[in-house]
Parts: sequence; C-alpha cells; structure tokens
Amino acid sequence: MLTVRPKVNTMTQGIQTITMDSFRGGFFTRAIATLTLFFFTFVFYANPVAAAVANELNNEDQREAALEAAIETTPEKKLSHRLAKLRDKIVLELPQAIAQRDAEQNWFQRAFASIFSDGPLTSSELTELQSLKASIDDAYQEAITAFETEAAQFEQDATAAGNELSADVKQLIQSRHAEALEHIKNRYAQTQQQLTVLINAQSASAQEQALEQLNQSLEQEQFKPTHTPATPDSLPWKAPDESVREPVDNPQDLQVNLGINPYAKYAQLAQAGDTDPGLIAQAMANAANAELQAALTENIEVQLTPEIRALAAELNNNSIEIYTWVHNNIRYIPSHGSIQGAQHTLETKQGNAIDTASLLIALLRAANIPARYAYGTVEMPAEKVMNWVGGAQVPEAAQGILGMGGVPTIGIIEGGKIAKFKLEHVWVEAYVDYFPSRGMVEKVGDSWIPMDASFKQYDFTEGMNVAEQMPFDTEALVNTIQNKAIVNEEEGWIQSVPHADIEIQFAQFQEQLKSYIENQNPEATLGDVLGLQKIKILPPRPLAAGLPYNRIITSQTFSEVPNNLRHKFKYTLATENYGYSDSPFITIEEPTVKLAGKTLALSFKPTAKSDEDIIKAAIPTPDENGSVDPKKLPKTLPGYLINMTAEFTVNGEVVHSGVAGKMGGELYETMGLWSPKDSWESSVNHPIIGEYRAIGLNLQGIATHQVAKLKQDLENVKNKLQGSDADQLNSISRHELLGNLLFGTVLNYFALNDLQDRLAAQNSNMLTYRLPSYGTFSTVVSPQYWFGIPRNVGVGGLNMDIDHVKQHRVSKSNNNLDAITFSKNVGSRWSAMEHLVPEQMFGAESNNVQGVSAIKALTVASNQGQKIWTISKSNLGIALNRININAAAKNDIRNAVNAGKIATVHEGRVSVGNWIGEGYTLIDPKTGAGAYMISGGANGGFLSDEWSSYLTIGGLLIGVAGLLFTAPLLIFASAIISLVLALDGFLKFEEQIEGTKCENSGALELYAGLVIGAAILGFLLAGLAGFAILAWIGFLGGGAIAGSFLPKKGICT
Repeated sequence: MLTVRPKVNTMTQGIQTITMDSFRGGFFTRAIATLTLFFFTFVFYANPVAAAVANELNNEDQREAALEAAIETTPEKKLSHRLAKLRDKIVLELPQAIAQRDAEQNWFQRAFASIFSDGPLTSSELTELQSLKASIDDAYQEAITAFETEAAQFEQDATAAGNELSADVKQLIQSRHAEALEHIKNRYAQTQQQLTVLINAQSASAQEQALEQLNQSLEQEQFKPTHTPATPDSLPWKAPDESVREPVDNPQDLQVNLGINPYAKYAQLAQAGDTDPGLIAQAMANAANAELQAALTENIEVQLTPEIRALAAELNNNSIEIYTWVHNNIRYIPSHGSIQGAQHTLETKQGNAIDTASLLIALLRAANIPARYAYGTVEMPAEKVMNWVGGAQVPEAAQGILGMGGVPTIGIIEGGKIAKFKLEHVWVEAYVDYFPSRGMVEKVGDSWIPMDASFKQYDFTEGMNVAEQMPFDTEALVNTIQNKAIVNEEEGWIQSVPHADIEIQFAQFQEQLKSYIENQNPEATLGDVLGLQKIKILPPRPLAAGLPYNRIITSQTFSEVPNNLRHKFKYTLATENYGYSDSPFITIEEPTVKLAGKTLALSFKPTAKSDEDIIKAAIPTPDENGSVDPKKLPKTLPGYLINMTAEFTVNGEVVHSGVAGKMGGELYETMGLWSPKDSWESSVNHPIIGEYRAIGLNLQGIATHQVAKLKQDLENVKNKLQGSDADQLNSISRHELLGNLLFGTVLNYFALNDLQDRLAAQNSNMLTYRLPSYGTFSTVVSPQYWFGIPRNVGVGGLNMDIDHVKQHRVSKSNNNLDAITFSKNVGSRWSAMEHLVPEQMFGAESNNVQGVSAIKALTVASNQGQKIWTISKSNLGIALNRININAAAKNDIRNAVNAGKIATVHEGRVSVGNWIGEGYTLIDPKTGAGAYMISGGANGGFLSDEWSSYLTIGGLLIGVAGLLFTAPLLIFASAIISLVLALDGFLKFEEQIEGTKCENSGALELYAGLVIGAAILGFLLAGLAGFAILAWIGFLGGGAIAGSFLPKKGICT
C-alpha cells in the first residue's frame, strides 16, 4: 500500500524554522489554513469571470449598492426585498444587538439605563428604521399600483396572445386576486402603523412594547424563502463515532436484538399436542418442509431477477461455483444491517456481510437450492480482521472501522495487545447434497452447510513511491504565502492571495511528476501508481462443514432478514404554519433495499383544469411548427393564482400525492435514514411548490450498472427528441425528460466523489467506505412574497443540496489527526463538486454556466480582495461586527461557534451569475465533520443561468396537458447529450483504474493533488494546524476528474 510522506531531511527542518520564526500565533494558523484553500481553487477559475474579479477591490459601498440594484430589478422584487430587510432587522438583528449591549454592561450601567434610557434602541438604529420605513413605502406605492390591475391585465394579455379564458376561469382569477389584494393591503397597513409607533415612542417602556409587538407580527410573516438553519450538533457531512454496543453472547439476547419470536417455530408442534408420537413426527416433518420452502422463496432482499437467474445458470446452478463466485467477486464493506439487497450488491460488486449473504442466498435459491441467513457472535483472529477490513495496520484501526460501520465488536486482549475480535456476523447456510461428495455431486440435499462469502483476505500491491522521490516543496509554498499575503493574526482574517504564483508552482510540480512517472513506467495506470487491493481468489473445492474462523459463540437462523436489521429511508411532506410543520400529507417509509438503484422525485402539477388554463394563458402562441422560442417563455408566473398538487414518484410512478397549495408557497419536508446503530438521522428543508426535486440515494456506492442504465435511458429520450415522430414526442413524460436529467446529475455527483474518495484514501493511508447518504438536485422557482402571498414566481436556477453525507473513515495506523485532516479535505472537495458537476453537466463552449458552492463563494470573495475570516470563540464578536452578510447566516455562525465549531466566511456578499449571497463553512475541529453552506441554508450549490431557467419552465410546461411542444426541447436534448458524455466518462474512468493507459483521464492531475496533499499533511503534523489547509487538494482532484468529463472531451480517446 502506498503511503506518501514528505522527505524529513528537507521538509521537516524547513517547517520547524517557519513555525518558530514566521507563523507563531493561533489566529495566523487558522487564517493561513483558510488562505491555502483559496489559493489552489484558483487553478480551476482561470476564466474570464475569475480574471475580472481578480482586479483591484472595488469600494465596499459601491459593491453593496450594485448588489442591491441587482436584487431590486422590478417593483415586485423591490418591495419583497425591503420588507425582508425590515423583518431581519426587527426579528433577528435588533434582539441580538440589544442582548449584546446588555451583556457588555455591568450592573450599575444596566440600572442607570433602566432609569434614564429612552429605550432599548439606539438613535442610529431608530434613524435606520425611519429610512427603511420610507424606502418600503416608496416601493409599496409603485408595486401595489401595478398589482391592483393585474387580474384585468392578465386576461387582456391572454386574449391578445390567442389564449382566450373561459368565463369560469376569469371569475376564479378575479376572486383569487381580490383575496390576495385585500390580505396584502391589510397587513401592510398594520405593519406600517406598528413601525410608526415604534419610531415615535416617547418612553423606554413604550418603545420596548412597540418593538415586541412588531417583532411578534413580523415573525409570522414571510417575504423571502425560509432559511434552513445549520445544526451544529448534527453536522450533515460526517463520519459516525466508533462507539457500538457489545456483541451478545447468549441466544435469548440475540433473539431480542433481532426482534425474533423464539417460540414461533414451535407453534405447529404445540398444535399437535404432546401425546401422539405420530402427530408430533408429522408436525416436525411439516415444519422442516416449511423451512425448506421458506428457504426458496423471494423476499425484499432476495429478488430472483433475470440477472440473478442468468448468473446462477452461468454458474451451472452449482452451490460450490456459486459460493466461490460470490467470495471472489464481492468486496466487503464493514457496515451492519441490510442496506442494498441481492440485486444491488450484484451491481455494485460490494456489500456488507448481510448484503453479501443476500446475494449468495438469491443465487442459491435461483438454482433451487434452499438457503437461509445465519446470524451470530463469532471470534476472529485480529490479523485476519485487519486484512479483511481493507488493510488496517493496527488492530485498533480495524476495531474503529467496524464500530463506525455499526458492527457490534470488542477486542480481546492477550499479552497486552488485541489478539482477537468478538463480533456479530452473518453468513449463509445452504441445504446441499453434502454426503458423500461434499457438494461436488449434487442430487438431493441432505444437510445444512455454512458458507461465508463475505469473510475473505486481500492481496495489496504497492504503488510507485512517488512522494519519496518527488516531494512537493511545501517550504516554497509557505514562503510565498508569508511574503505576499496580508494577515491579521489578532483579528483572524487574511487577504491578498497570490493566486498566480501558486498556480505556477503547481504547474511546475505537475510537469515534474509527469516526467517521473513516464520515466518509471510509460504505460502506468492510476492503479499502478497508487497500488491496488485485490481479493485472494478461492478456487472451487469441496464444501467445508465449518466456517473459516474458529469459534461460534451463539447463532440464529432465519429465511428473511428481520426488520430490526433493515436500514430505512423516510420522506414526509407537510404544509407549513409559520415555518413549522402541519400534518404531513405525503409519508413514505421503506427499507432502503426496496429503493436501491431507483429514481425518487417530488414534483408538482396543476390541481385542476382551471389551474392548467391559467398557466397556458401565460404561454405565447406556438409558431407554424408548433413550437415556441424559449426566449419568449415567461420568466415569472402569478403563483397566487395557481393551485398545485404534489406527487412523489419512484421510478417515474406516482406512489403518493396530495394538494399542496399555491405555486410558490413553501412546504415542510423531512428526509431521513434509519440504521441499527444510529436510529433516525433526519434533515429538514422547505421545498417551494412548483419545483422538481430529484432525490439521490447513495447507499454503499453508485453501481456502474445503474450509471450505464441511466445513460441508455437518456439516449433513448434524446433519440425521441431529435426525431420527428409526434407520437414518440408525446410519449415522453416529465420524469423521463427533466427527472432523468436532474437525477443523473446528482447520481454523477455521488459517483465522482466516491471514486475520488477511494483513490484519496489509498494515497492517504486511510480506510474509508460509503455509508447511506442522500441529496437532491432541483429546479428552482423564486417567489417574491408579499406578506406570505407568492406574488410573482420566477423561474431559473438549479440547486444541489446534499443534506446527509456519511462515511466511515479511519487512519490505517489509527492516527486521529490524519483522519480529521482527511475529513476536512474530503468535505471541501465535496462542496466544490456541488458547483463543478452542474457546471459541466449544463455548460457548453457557447454557454458559460456559472455555479456556486460554499467553496466557490469563498474563492470568488478572495479573488475580489475580500477578507476571509476564520472564526472561533476568541474572535466571534469582532468578526460578526465586521462582516456584512445575511442575518440568518450570521446566526448560523454564532450558534455553531458557540457550540465549539470553527467557521470560515467572507466579509461581504458576492455575485455569481444571477446568484447573490454568501458561502460559509462550519467545521468540528475534533472530528472534521462539517456543513458547507450557501445563502438560504442549503448544504450545497446553486446553478444560475439562462439555460437552467429554460429547464425549469420546461419542466412545468411538460406537466401541463398539451404544452409539451412549447417546452425548449432542443435545450433538453443538448443537456442530455452533455450528461450522457459525462456518465460515459465516469464509466471509462472506472475501467481505467485497473485497465490500460488512458491519456485524457485526468489521472495525472488527480495524483498531483494527492501527492501535494500528503506533503501538506506532513506540514500540518509538524505544528501548523488549521481548518482547511488540505481542502484545496481534494478540490484539485475534483477539478481534474470532473474536467475529464466535459462535453466533447472523452476520457479515453
């Protein structure tokens, strides 16, 4: 196994000097860490946008004014934005400012203020409120005038476009408009009256009372989409802890844990009575026969799919060949519980003990050989377990990875060290023809024989020792930082990043690395460079009567996995009441096995024909060819006039639906995963009615089979779009067209990151495996809320939100600092990929798509010359006073830092494409877990451009009867082509790891990043700790691999 370390004789000495002489001080350590992240992300922003923002820093006030103007482009947006500012001021900012002032006063100052103060607000705060009140009134007068005549104007525009509305629909529009208008006018008058009372209050008590009343009123209002707050005690991207219950050592406790009724098998015997030997014998025979029949039937985990049956037949329906094939081809994952089932385990070629047993059982049952699960507590030699889990170098690392995966495990110490492990495990028992040939000749089964296809050993091949021969010059990097960066150690920020110098340094190293590898082995694959892990092949041989380990403490058999061992996914959707959930109207809870490899989605359709007619009325009349120029499609729709119904689909089929409310309204969504170790872990979001949300489940890795199938489905849709057959076009569903595009993007996101995680782990001396995770990729509708009414609903943008990323990862040497650093590196790269993957899916040479993620927002801000703050408890106060970002984001940072986390944020908002906001990270310094957030609370990225708006409106139109031809079908076709190329690139890269040389694979760039990462790791261990000094390494790898999948750039050409 390749372990990359810097040269001690050159690297370490240099680091000691720098640490002592140049980098003493806590804040500078954190700031330099943050800086490095931005230095190297610059490599992937060498484009016109990056060049523009790298110019001299604009005046902060001018920049803020420009951002405000970009937000307030219409009267409707102007009013909702200014009302939102008022709500943030009253509900979030002022209470915090008052509390801070109170905390900074001593008892005498507080007593004095209570007697002589004019109130809790300062004069400057009152002046600001007065100015805000006037600006809101100006915006209201302009916006309400247009809104008052909107119903009549909408009808006139529809008629002029040839979309005449029926009398019933006209009446419905007028009724809904009148209701909304009355609500808005009443609430506006009340808000202005309460604000006037607050500003003019003549006493402290009157001001305090007026502030409280206005606070209560505005807290219940909505003027912008709800911010999903960070959860610092349960960060979304993490590894579980190693704690796990001890394995049981008696049958009674085992049955309780499994949820098995110990008396069920004796029911038939009890019915037979205890006096007639003949009846008892018959009952026993019946029970045995029923057990054999149960051991041949299908269930959730064991589905006898065509692929399973074909493989069993290929293996001659022979128990020895089947067992040997599963042992030799399925990689073990040290996790616990039924996660993916037989078919998906076959597709991924990996699985834990239960999933591997499910595949073995399915193949045996397909061959008409009865098979069942056996679950028990066993003892295994420590050295074999260390190899089995992936090559742990010490027993403690093996125990840690098993514990993180949820496998009940304890180490047994002999001679002062762990010599054996006691753990709960699963294997298979098959009813085979054992005597006399031990399964070599199969006629009639006579014995239950154990088979453990998951327990195996691996051969590990060494890669090239590149790090020793070609160490990255970290000292030169540090000198560049020291000489050219502006750092304020005391306050905790850094500025003026020497991007060009760092890019040159990396390019030089890359060329040196390329020359070295080509001189060593011109035909080297990435596997040759990094080293490989291969299963030790077990040749076909007679079956053994025992298991490949010595002792079974206790065991239990069953034909179907108990529910207590099944991982589950849950989805609920409810209407909202002041940001809280009402009763759910959609609820799905299923074992993950049933959902493995399937597409999940939430989408919306008009509730009634009248709602369809209102949407149709906003669409321009098609030309003589029946199509509409995409540029003429509406950019907004009157959401308050349109009711919509939510539909939850699995593989394109509706499984649950319910009336959701007005287009643009918010809902309360909860998603979560259940595991035997950690129970439920959930996330909350606020989807907007009208979006299409593709939900991606990544259970234990993305199967190449799943990627290939999706690629074929997309190609089929593309062929229909490019054909001229009207029937073929009309047969395309919204889920085939838009759903597969969105699902394919989130699937590709997971697949690329899993691939990079695997390679990075090999290079970083880590054990790492995917645990069940999920995320969404969605179209975005952007409502302007006037007192909760979705006034106008804009279309445009795509949003990646990865709410739950879980991975168990342990240093092979059980070095906790290595594991923490690796976690930070992986997290930053996952964040960067949230904008890179969509950019490359939907971008083209003529379409400069701009995505944003937390990492990209920080990078753009750094390129603009903004200060980048690294915030802990020691500088929280000064940092929050200096940064100018959304109040909700400030609250996230405040709460996280007070909970012991480290935050990184830029000093002011940035603009990327049509997106305006901020990006920030919240990291647990003890574990490396994190949240990588952008405005609105998404753990993800946002893509904003003209194409994405076409996709959003197109998705809405496809869901309306008769509007397929008006959707921008050529744009969909182009996006599909890009995604097909990307998926094809991923499949070829997977092949290349162990295959032949592939010139355009991006492997060299990835490996360069990995080598530099190992060097920086040594730099950290020498004393310069910090939040994100390694993060850019993963980002380089992400850019290298993702860059290989750009449209028109094949991975192997």
